[in-house]
Amino acid sequence: MILNYLKTARRNLWKNKTNTLINVFGLALGITCCLGIYVFVNYELSFDNFHTNADRTYRIVEHSQKANGIQHWPTTAYPLAEALRREFPNISVTQTAGPDKRIISAKDEKGEIRRFEEKRVMFADKNYLRLFDFKNAFEKGLWLSGNATTAFSQPNSVVLTEQMAERYFGVVSDNYDQLIGKVLTLNNTDILTVSGIIRNPPANTNLPFDILINYDFFKVNNTYQANNWSGNYLGTTYVELAPGMDPTKFEKAVDKLKSKYLNAEDNRRISYFLQPLSYIHTNSLYASEPGTYVIGKEVLWGLSSLAVFLILIASVNFINLSTAQAMQRQKEIGVRKAIGSSEGQLFFQFMSETFLLALVAGFLSVNGLYALLWIVDQKLSFIDLNLTPTIQTWLFGAGLIGVITLLAGSYPAFVLSGFKPAMAIKNNVQRKSNGISLRQGLIVFQFGITYCLLVATWISSDQMSFFQKKGLGFTKDAVLTINAPRNKKFGELDAFRQELLQYHDIKEVSFASGAPLTKNWYGTDFHLKSEPITMSRQAEMKNTDENYQKLFGLQLVAGQWLSTSNMVPDSVGFNGFVINETMVKMLNLTPEKAIGEKLVINEGEAPIIGVVKDFHNASLQQAIQPCVFMYPNTPEQIHIQLLGTNGRLSNLSQTLAHLAQTWKQTFPDDVYQFTFLNESLAKNYFVEQLVFDAFKTFAAISIFISCLGLFGLITLTAAQRTKEIGVRKVLGASVASVVGMLTGDFVKLVIYAIVLALPISWWFMNQWLQGFAYKTDINGWIFVLSGIFAVTIALVTVSFQSIKAALMDPVKSLKSE
Repeated sequence: MILNYLKTARRNLWKNKTNTLINVFGLALGITCCLGIYVFVNYELSFDNFHTNADRTYRIVEHSQKANGIQHWPTTAYPLAEALRREFPNISVTQTAGPDKRIISAKDEKGEIRRFEEKRVMFADKNYLRLFDFKNAFEKGLWLSGNATTAFSQPNSVVLTEQMAERYFGVVSDNYDQLIGKVLTLNNTDILTVSGIIRNPPANTNLPFDILINYDFFKVNNTYQANNWSGNYLGTTYVELAPGMDPTKFEKAVDKLKSKYLNAEDNRRISYFLQPLSYIHTNSLYASEPGTYVIGKEVLWGLSSLAVFLILIASVNFINLSTAQAMQRQKEIGVRKAIGSSEGQLFFQFMSETFLLALVAGFLSVNGLYALLWIVDQKLSFIDLNLTPTIQTWLFGAGLIGVITLLAGSYPAFVLSGFKPAMAIKNNVQRKSNGISLRQGLIVFQFGITYCLLVATWISSDQMSFFQKKGLGFTKDAVLTINAPRNKKFGELDAFRQELLQYHDIKEVSFASGAPLTKNWYGTDFHLKSEPITMSRQAEMKNTDENYQKLFGLQLVAGQWLSTSNMVPDSVGFNGFVINETMVKMLNLTPEKAIGEKLVINEGEAPIIGVVKDFHNASLQQAIQPCVFMYPNTPEQIHIQLLGTNGRLSNLSQTLAHLAQTWKQTFPDDVYQFTFLNESLAKNYFVEQLVFDAFKTFAAISIFISCLGLFGLITLTAAQRTKEIGVRKVLGASVASVVGMLTGDFVKLVIYAIVLALPISWWFMNQWLQGFAYKTDINGWIFVLSGIFAVTIALVTVSFQSIKAALMDPVKSLKSE
């Protein structure tokens, strides 16, 4: 029986090729996008879910109460982990530092040194690979050589991933045991001994690493940070609670614990909270550093909603075309009922047609899915995505085909199987049925979604354009950044600077902790010496030299910039700070009155010697932060401004070659790597770019699917009204009036859709923009132009068939009568 249903369904679908192609193509597009979004969302929600006790693992986060609000930190003071172990021996605790950049080197078999700057070097204690065991990520286990028990038995132990082992020691033909005991050098000075080799961790982890060094090594070499309860650096503390343990009660116990270790002021301002491991990747309240990127759940919900809407739009096409085609299948249904077919049999017959269409569309979407995932991977290559379909994807796809069959097929099947046989054989089924009004409602729904996506695309495009065009308050073009060589004092770097400035295409060189807007963000507390400590606020701290202001074009509004006279030994302290206008306002001063005031920060105190005009030291999603500049003794980055004309760099390849050669001659034991500042800044907006690309892509697909449906409907409508058109033309109707009659009804529905969708689209996009400290305005012309575009597209779609029907010879349409 089922085979007979499918065989009959295939014949009927083949008979109506145009409708079949429209439905299959529309459903295939919808399924492809839906599966692509499912893979992406599922991937983003899967971070760190492959550890054995992931459901009982939490990150401890810190909230710091300042006079200017609460600061939310994903990191905590380094000594916290040891204190938790002492106070709560029944829980597992692990402490990390990083991931961060380090220079790693090793000698290969030929005695040649392989030296690289690794960006994902992390210090971890002996419990880290016990808590984060990656058990469900690898069928054959995490360890290729060594084990979690002995891996960090020595302070200088290092665990390498498979990729790092091959980088430094070459291909070892799966015999990784021979690498145990091999030696690596850290920052050209410290010796590390290989104690374990593990598989490359999955990309979907919150703390990605390539090299793990014993945390004991970090403590020995960073005693101040490792024992400082007041500071907050790159340390992350994780706990694994015992089975049945109440996380709320433990959270309160941890918060009470702090009074035992913190001084009175820190105890007042600092609070500790537990964050479930599964929440880390999708909670944008806390910064992504240290670790990987964060993507808010609202973005994932938005993408999931788009997937649902695309499936609904494709299903609407099927429902509308099926109910419209009902008039042409009246006699078929009447004959089937007359010879004994029941309504149930007819219902299953029509449902089998829907299933067959959805199945074909599903198979077509497989290749489309792989193409879509490849495009997304390439587009977002800098965040190391690894989007691949899994068995869950195909199970979801199978379920999706079933949902589409029920969603798109049920109503048309009920309508068609419910025709009375006598009326159906006489072609006397009334057209003005519920199916027609439902069809109109579905068209309004379909184009309402399309209009919302058009508006969303336009407004998100404006926001991205706003980001790209808005002045940041500093020079970002033609600026190149190099990580400074480690353990080099200012005087040692000056020779390199002087050598570079002699080259004709290099304009300026500066040493600093980072660019005006950078991920190398260092925080400090500040207050005037005349204020109580309870008035402390949070600020960004930048270490810069005398050339920084000129290179980045920062504008002085009062006082002077830093000079070499501000370069003093660490033992002396500071003798001058430069601050920005935002900090001046927080201090309730004017730029002129701020000069000479004593400013106290965590690192010391000094008079304010200058004030610079505000610049964006945070991405445009956030407000400008207070900032304090001081002269560094050990800079972290070298910024080089190249000469250019109208934004174009001349002789770039020769300039870069000269830089590389000069670096190699001056710092032969350090790794030369550079980035362009404008390219680094663009990565701050990848989530917004993702949203914009999603709106843009899915708006185009939505328009295309909706127009496919309109084209099919106007084709069926014109065919059903052939005789009516012939009579009207015989009675003197013009081609224009016939075209207007056929297109008018559809255009009205599109206009109704626009009217209903306009306030909805405005509300959603206005809410979206509230997440940005700096945002574009929503202009009324966006809604008008989006409406005109939607109406125009609909008009163009239906006009072709309308004109074709209007030009038909009435003799041909009436001769059958």
